[in-house]
Amino acid sequence: MNFIGFFRFLRKLRKLPVALCILALSFFPKDLLAQQEPDGEALLTFTYPALGQVYLNAVFFGDIPFLPMGEVLSLLYIPSERTENGKGLKGTFPGKNDQWGIDPLLGTAVIKGKTEVLSAENFYLGEMDLYLHPDYFSRIFGLNFSTNIYALSISLVAEGALPVDDKQKREALRKRLQQRQSGQASDAPLLYDRERKLIAPGMLDYNLNTTQTESGRSLGLLLNGGMEFLGGDLQGVFAGNLQNGNLFANTSGVRWRYVLPGGMRPDDNVAITSISVGQINTSGFNNSTRLLGVGVTNNPVIPRLKLDVFVIDGYTAPDSEVELLIGGQLVDFLRADEVGYYRFNAPITFGTIRLGIRIYTPQGEVITEDRQLQIPFTFLPKGFVTYNIQAGLPQFGLDSLGTETIGHADIAYGITNALTVRAGVDQGSLFGVNNTYGVFGLSARLLQQYLVNVDILPNRYYQASGSVFYANNTSINAQYTEHVPGSEFNFLGQVRDANLNLFYPFKVFGKFSGFRIAGERLWFENGVRTNYQADINTQIGRVVTRVNYRERINGINDITEGGTGLGQPGAFSLALLTGSMTYTVRRSPSVPVFVRGMFLRGQFRYDTDIRQPQSYSVLLSQTLLKTGRFTLGYEQDMVRKAGQLQVGFLYDFTAIRSSTQFSARKDSYVAQQTFSGSIGIDPSGLMLPTNRDQVTRSGVSVRMFIDKNENGAFDEGEEVVPAKAVRLDRSANMLLGSDGILRITQLQSYWKYEMEVDINALPNPNLAPKIKKFSFIAEPNRFRSIDIPLYQTGIIEGFVYSEQNGSLQGLGGFRLILEKDGEEVESKEVLRTFSDGGFYAYGLLPGKYTLRIDPKQLEFMQSDSEPGVLEFEILALADGDYKENLNFVLRKIPAAPED
Repeated sequence: MNFIGFFRFLRKLRKLPVALCILALSFFPKDLLAQQEPDGEALLTFTYPALGQVYLNAVFFGDIPFLPMGEVLSLLYIPSERTENGKGLKGTFPGKNDQWGIDPLLGTAVIKGKTEVLSAENFYLGEMDLYLHPDYFSRIFGLNFSTNIYALSISLVAEGALPVDDKQKREALRKRLQQRQSGQASDAPLLYDRERKLIAPGMLDYNLNTTQTESGRSLGLLLNGGMEFLGGDLQGVFAGNLQNGNLFANTSGVRWRYVLPGGMRPDDNVAITSISVGQINTSGFNNSTRLLGVGVTNNPVIPRLKLDVFVIDGYTAPDSEVELLIGGQLVDFLRADEVGYYRFNAPITFGTIRLGIRIYTPQGEVITEDRQLQIPFTFLPKGFVTYNIQAGLPQFGLDSLGTETIGHADIAYGITNALTVRAGVDQGSLFGVNNTYGVFGLSARLLQQYLVNVDILPNRYYQASGSVFYANNTSINAQYTEHVPGSEFNFLGQVRDANLNLFYPFKVFGKFSGFRIAGERLWFENGVRTNYQADINTQIGRVVTRVNYRERINGINDITEGGTGLGQPGAFSLALLTGSMTYTVRRSPSVPVFVRGMFLRGQFRYDTDIRQPQSYSVLLSQTLLKTGRFTLGYEQDMVRKAGQLQVGFLYDFTAIRSSTQFSARKDSYVAQQTFSGSIGIDPSGLMLPTNRDQVTRSGVSVRMFIDKNENGAFDEGEEVVPAKAVRLDRSANMLLGSDGILRITQLQSYWKYEMEVDINALPNPNLAPKIKKFSFIAEPNRFRSIDIPLYQTGIIEGFVYSEQNGSLQGLGGFRLILEKDGEEVESKEVLRTFSDGGFYAYGLLPGKYTLRIDPKQLEFMQSDSEPGVLEFEILALADGDYKENLNFVLRKIPAAPED
């Protein structure tokens, strides 16, 4: 821009008199009035992990690319604001006290609070942005750019964490957190709901075992089958053993379960979730009994995940940045208010939760606070009621069935999110001398992290326990039980017992170590027994060492064989000291491949009572052939002067798992060979072998195909696209078959899964599905089919014009933002116009889109676009959809009238 151009610029924007314009120009740097024009302009490909791939329009002076400052800061989410004259930028980064500013009109640069002269050779004031020498990006923001002129690409190495990195992590974690809280994916429609079958083949797990000893050979077979029958899941176990010509066989766990829709909604408290018929177990506290009968419950089949919302608040230095972490991951952040107050609402889920607060003060200080919570699944959300009812005939053995009807019922109620009460009843002589026994209990959480559990079984026993788990992993557990003499649950004849367990972690040479001490005392009518143990484990280098000492002190008089089984009167003690060391060879190229990753373990036991060694053992374990593991061990009993050698080899084939074990003593040996695996039946009737159990689980067969007739269904003759091109929101095994169908196993029955098609993994980059994300219900004990029709992606093109003197002129270098259904295109690729104003984009998925010019660029140019937003739809067509004439016209915003 020369002197005349700049004069016209002021006249047009400010409507100033000529004399005032000349006076104003006298105050601007002379270098600016004679600004040099760049040697060239290029569109560079800019790739950064948190951004994906975008484009930057750079201007070149020689070989040096001047980068658009406003666009770079916008892409990296570095906060900035306009200077008073509207042409410069200023802000604070990376710290709150690190002030910076670039003002091309005044010719000044502020770097870390210090002002210096900004010469005209270091910037270029373009029509759409301020272009800056890359050295200033490095000095001010720690952004080190490097350019490949031949490839027209630019890369970035940042000296510190950038806001765009944190923003990407926060957004991803917040989205996952919201999905976990709601229990479903909000943007994934349910395309494959539960589809009940009258009868559908399912899965069969098997285990074939043969054992050879010096006394003979035995052959064992274990089969566990599962399928869908009458709309429910049916399963059972068959066990057979052939030994010395005699066959022993039995069945167990044969039951049919019908899961109602409420069983798949864990966040709802419904009246009934499932009905079970067959061989079932009662749901008593500690007295589960096997029945042949029926059971009814309203407990969900899918475990509940969310219990409560936990308020975390506090005070810190005003204007501090406060982050909330769950499990070490950032899930939310905010800025403390003017008095330093902050408040988060953190979800409490079942299991162990580690909450952390990380505070960044304006003075640069980092403050961390941690707390840890444990929420057992015995707790219920406030107002929830659950129950279990079972009734039937008791099973005493493999083929022994009682004649008396046995029943059990229990109910639980969540009074608050921190207090759950339980009650129940056992009916039948099997439970004791009385025909009916009551059951009562409660679970409470005190001060958020202290857990208390009470079980009351009148005429049987009374038990209370407590535990706490601190943020530094220190844990304390205690339990006290009062027994009722003569009760069916008092197996050893105790009067009462109590135990305490403490674990304390610490560090040695920067490595985590731990110390544990545990004690137990049992009171009998004729004395007491005390058991205690202590162990310490630590790691030095690659060696893990553990030392354990345990002792039993008996103070019981007149002990008989029928009493406690000790058969030894008087007070005596048993004490044992055990030490072990393990070493794992590092997986490094400098280590020979045949010992890389080898695991070595040695153990030594010493009897402190008799003051002599008891035994020692050594074990070697090494991976072989990638999926195999070889073990070799030897143990020497120094008291009996007998040794034992053990050799084993485990290998995982794709379809079966083989385990070979051999152990030998001086006068005996045992050789064992086991083959195990599972077979599933695909909806097409194909047998699918695998080396992992599948019963109680589910699977899907995914078929992707080109939908030539655009009817959304697979038809004979349509092309199957073989690709491992889907992602699930939970872990699973995937195998692409020779028929082009992707089979996914190890899914949890009845669970809802979200599936997303990975466009980049498709063999043809121009193919895409009509719906990229969707959800489905995993069917119980069987596979289900999922068809994904693919279509050619869409193409768009258009122009950006400027209206000048009644004619339209194409404008190059403009940024256009493309959005799909209100969300920015996943690749975050911003379209750029070419020198003639034209633009195009390809690979667009079917759906509705909006297209608009970058508003920041329009603001810089003080212009509006006509239209402001373009809306269009890419249709799912076999040959792809094509949209053209998506044009924009820019017009200057009229200047405000003079006062």
